[in-house]
Amino acid sequence: MPKEDGYKNLIPMNERSEDDQRRIKSAGGIASGVARRRKKSLKEAADLYLSLPVSDQRRWNKIAKKGVDPGDVDNQMAMIIGLVEAATLGDAKAARIIIDLLGENAKEDDGGGVAIVDDIS
Repeated sequence: MPKEDGYKNLIPMNERSEDDQRRIKSAGGIASGVARRRKKSLKEAADLYLSLPVSDQRRWNKIAKKGVDPGDVDNQMAMIIGLVEAATLGDAKAARIIIDLLGENAKEDDGGGVAIVDDIS
């Protein structure tokens, strides 16, 4: 069955009655609201989980030994530490995520090339 056969039964909006257009647009608006609320709910759930303290005692100890204040040892901090460790081991994706989180886009750099920083003391 050719691909264009599925388009034969479609009626363009400009060929529909005003009532049909209104009904279709209303249904689209309702679906959009549902999707927006679901996305907001997922974001709130992620924010909540990331703010919870680290439940694994070994991981909590490992993070605290890195000098993080015990009150700041949560899942978000664990995730950031994991990203930083991966980036320092050469993971370019992790490095890009960290740079984006900090708001320092490569487009804003003066050329986008490699910058050598020699400030190790």
